[in-house]
Amino acid sequence: MSDIRDDVLVDFEAVFGHPAAGVWSAPGRLTLLGTPDSPDTDAELAIAINRRTVLAASTRSDRTVRIASALADELVTVELDELATNESAGWSRIALAIVQEVMAASANPHELSGVEVFIDTTIPVGAGLGSSSALEAALALALTDLWSLGEHVAQLSHHPDVAACVFALDDHALVRLEGETRPELLPLDWQTAGLELLVIDTDAPTADTLESAIADDEVRRTLHTITENQRVRDAALAIRDETPRLLGALLDASHASLRDDYGISTIEIDLAVETAVAAGALGARMLGRPFSGVAVALVDTDTASRVRVALDGAFAEHAMGQPTVEAISPSQGAVRDR
Repeated sequence: MSDIRDDVLVDFEAVFGHPAAGVWSAPGRLTLLGTPDSPDTDAELAIAINRRTVLAASTRSDRTVRIASALADELVTVELDELATNESAGWSRIALAIVQEVMAASANPHELSGVEVFIDTTIPVGAGLGSSSALEAALALALTDLWSLGEHVAQLSHHPDVAACVFALDDHALVRLEGETRPELLPLDWQTAGLELLVIDTDAPTADTLESAIADDEVRRTLHTITENQRVRDAALAIRDETPRLLGALLDASHASLRDDYGISTIEIDLAVETAVAAGALGARMLGRPFSGVAVALVDTDTASRVRVALDGAFAEHAMGQPTVEAISPSQGAVRDR
């Protein structure tokens, strides 16, 4: 199997006609409990995952930005001075917004050179696994290095959804309580504890095709937020006490709240969660933004295979597509790889 870091170097040169100056990467992120959306009111327990967005980049002699991706055919081209008025959409909008933000952090933004970037990823896009956050973190670090801006990437700590991708360490979780931005690192070695974290992608419908009336009920949403914040505190305590198995019950309670109070689960997600727990998982909950179609289950290593088989059987019995199940472990944050 080829190394994605080698691939982006080859693809960069194929697109831009010269070697890249370096390779940078950042991990995806997984919210075990809580949410990154409203840091003033919401707490979060997250891990950076061992799936990464990787990019090769180099500076130019002019002020043109050119960005390409293995996931799209287009080559986005824009001048640094025109970033504020650019109307790109999708992945290129995210990338160009980071270019603009990092440029604004420079003392002399009008003296910065243009850049060329080629992006690839092993993070499933749209699955609630932080593919956008990984892109932001990797690109910010690359630009910081290419433009010699020192520690700018650390300023991304005020983006709670990006912070895990920036500051994470192998075998650590990150906990952030409400009102905080930069998370606290907590040792969390699944392997030593004999645990695995399974991500279950049901390929269920997304928010665009589902009703979310209950999620608009402010009372129910507030109830979920209050109880979820406490679950984050309880989870942090369990990790500090080296009793990570207790996270299972917290995942179960979180899913019940998301389903009953927040009203954003689906038939497919509930089937995945209930099947995993019945097959021996310590706990499970839906993952990501509403209707992402993805769940996460905490399992003992010796029961992981049984959970996988049970999920395949349950979805086949209900005439649903076979779910994709992958084991995920905590990973290192954004780095320069080469």
